[in-house]
Amino acid sequence: MTFNNGAGNSGSGVGGGIFPPYAFNGREGENQVKLNEDQYDVYVNGHFVGQKSLKNQGEHLSDIDDFLKQQGISDFSASLDGDHYKIQTDGLDAEITDALEVYFNNR
Repeated sequence: MTFNNGAGNSGSGVGGGIFPPYAFNGREGENQVKLNEDQYDVYVNGHFVGQKSLKNQGEHLSDIDDFLKQQGISDFSASLDGDHYKIQTDGLDAEITDALEVYFNNR
């Protein structure tokens, strides 16, 4: 099988050309590989607590919420504003901050 990549290079379909054959698979959102890690600043009631990096496709910001709930903390709300993950709570600032410091140190 031969092809022409438009730059005058013909070949067997492997190598040659500007982009390797795996660079574009024609599917949006399916089987895409994460190229860089996403990093978010985490705040509790406006105070910076730490950074959460999503290093692989299996990690999500909601992992923070799940961790807090496993620690018995459920009276909070969380929202994303750009790269800031904001956790709001009434009266549990210290408990959430302490739990998140453990979470960030263990990750």
